[in-house]
Amino acid sequence: MIKLILQKDSNVSYHEQLFQQIAALIRSGELPPNEQLPTVRELAAQLKINYNTVRSVYLRLQQEGMVDSRQGRGTIVSNVVNDPLLTRNPAHLALLAKETLHKVKAMGYSMDEFTRVLSSVMQEINQFPVLFLRFTELELAEYLRLVQYHLPSAMVEGRTFEDFIERLERDPSFLQQYKAIVTHPSVNLRMMKQTLPKESPPLVSLDFIPDPTTVIPAMEAYPRHTKVGLICATIRGAAGMINDLYNAGITHLDLRTIEANHPDVFELISNCDVVYISKPGYMTRPHLLTLPKVKEYQEIPDHHGINELRKIVTQ
Repeated sequence: MIKLILQKDSNVSYHEQLFQQIAALIRSGELPPNEQLPTVRELAAQLKINYNTVRSVYLRLQQEGMVDSRQGRGTIVSNVVNDPLLTRNPAHLALLAKETLHKVKAMGYSMDEFTRVLSSVMQEINQFPVLFLRFTELELAEYLRLVQYHLPSAMVEGRTFEDFIERLERDPSFLQQYKAIVTHPSVNLRMMKQTLPKESPPLVSLDFIPDPTTVIPAMEAYPRHTKVGLICATIRGAAGMINDLYNAGITHLDLRTIEANHPDVFELISNCDVVYISKPGYMTRPHLLTLPKVKEYQEIPDHHGINELRKIVTQ
């Protein structure tokens, strides 16, 4: 068992204490790549804390690329934990840039030569954009922003599914300009592949999950049976919010969903103890976020989906 100590009288939450300790052990190498971590239940029992707290910490470590969770193998330390592209730490990125320039100089190349090659490589990477599909224009606006933030090396374009199908029927060859097609996990990839031409770019399923640094700890802290409302631009999106919370181990709350434009949205808010609204939801009705009970439901892209997309983009 790994050595972890939680200060019960600290102002820092158990979630944050546990995350920082495990992250430090991984970064220092004390927990080396491919090292098996205790199961969520084992660690919760060892530390005498809530199961969901440990689960949310493991989820956060996974999202930051420090661990991998694999079926049949449990949770293991990632072998790419030192990759600054995965941690998105500006200091790490600056260090990577300096190391690269030192290597370029040591190999005898000038900065002008390096700059020309770098420009050529960037043009090559951005020559074929990624096509991102969502159900509504509001979802596209938000999730394109998130993908671009977490994968700045990719050029991303977006279409609604309705627009995509219409364009595909008119001109299937338009897909040749894209390097990948990114869909939502609710889309049946097998059926979608059957509708696409044979020479289509690869399909990638990319989910967006509740932020493990803000939403998950807050949800964990609510007492059992707390009435929590979930508002999104569409009922499909609100249902997805529930599924993602269940997958993160949040099962002790009374979750209720509604569309932002539904006439009963204010009734739901009044009947709930707290309400979370997605970015597409408050883009639909911005004033809802100004209500005292309503908080922003922050999301991030799933780590594994981003990694798969990164590999395709950089090929």
